[in-house]
Amino acid sequence: MAKGPSHRFLAKTCRSLAAVFGALWMAASPAGAADDAPATVPLIKLEYPGNPPNIRMLYIRLLALGDRRVDQPLLFDTGSAGMTVECSVVLPANLCSESGIAIKKTLELDGITVTTEKAVLNYGTYDEYGNIAMARVTIGAREQPIATAAAIPLLVRYKKVRRATGEVVGGPLWPKGTFGVSPVGGAGPERTLTSPLMAIRPENGLRRGYYLSPIGTDWKICTNEEGNCPEVAALHIGISESVRSGFKTSKWQRADAHYNFPTIDACIAWGDESVCRPTLYDTGNSTIMVAGKPRKKTETSLGVGVDVAVTAPNHDAWKFKTTYQPEVELVPQLPYQIVGIRYFEANSLLFDLDAAEIGFRIGN
Repeated sequence: MAKGPSHRFLAKTCRSLAAVFGALWMAASPAGAADDAPATVPLIKLEYPGNPPNIRMLYIRLLALGDRRVDQPLLFDTGSAGMTVECSVVLPANLCSESGIAIKKTLELDGITVTTEKAVLNYGTYDEYGNIAMARVTIGAREQPIATAAAIPLLVRYKKVRRATGEVVGGPLWPKGTFGVSPVGGAGPERTLTSPLMAIRPENGLRRGYYLSPIGTDWKICTNEEGNCPEVAALHIGISESVRSGFKTSKWQRADAHYNFPTIDACIAWGDESVCRPTLYDTGNSTIMVAGKPRKKTETSLGVGVDVAVTAPNHDAWKFKTTYQPEVELVPQLPYQIVGIRYFEANSLLFDLDAAEIGFRIGN
């Protein structure tokens, strides 16, 4: 990739950000909260209409980029690092097309800097194409916004391409962007796109980090466009010692240098079968994916009513019964396993950034 003026701008800016992030942060606790209370951010629960059924995701509300009000839900994803926003959400329509963002030099407007530096971000089945930008990010509830202390790198996306076919995909049900909160790895040029939550630090002496409390088992078929999806107070920024003591923690791993997400060695078992692999806990995946080869060659998923257990060293076992098919998929070509949204319905997940640890709490 050619390193033109915009790349030098980006590299310089990112170095500056890296230098100040250790000391410059946004105070994020709610006004009037107890000294050890975290900042709580609502997440949107969405079950997509149509087929296939049971596609369930979490979204976070992006309120603003720089000085530009956005108020756009983005997919909340613990399985990726970095933030993307669709071009049409933040830029004039005449600058956005599937052929690219129509700028020939760095564009600055409303506190957003969009460079000519292009990047491609890789996701499960598709890739996102866009330009690197810099902006201060504001998220959360409209009445209690939380912002990064400084501008951070993100991707302004102009197209999504299905990797297997090269087809450009989109439509109203596709997320208008991704809010990747994985504390591991990065994306884009020189891996400069990292979790926006890394740029928010709580006050009151709380540990750097965040955790998800149970989101509940009730789901509603809805869309962000209609604005009829329920919210749940599930994301908490800042970790007190009392909260941390309620989790069983381990150092997170990175199973491969190319992965922008943390894993932990875990086993998924049902009947007399068990598959143990590095495992990702992923809010961006609506199913559980087992990496082992099924005994029956024609079997691609577990049926309804199957007892499943997910275990990891030093952690309590999570046990559940499948309620639909395919809730647990058998994907032997995967080099790692994925525990999707079902885990987050009744359990909690913690990321302690100071200790580089991931924590699990089974049940409330």
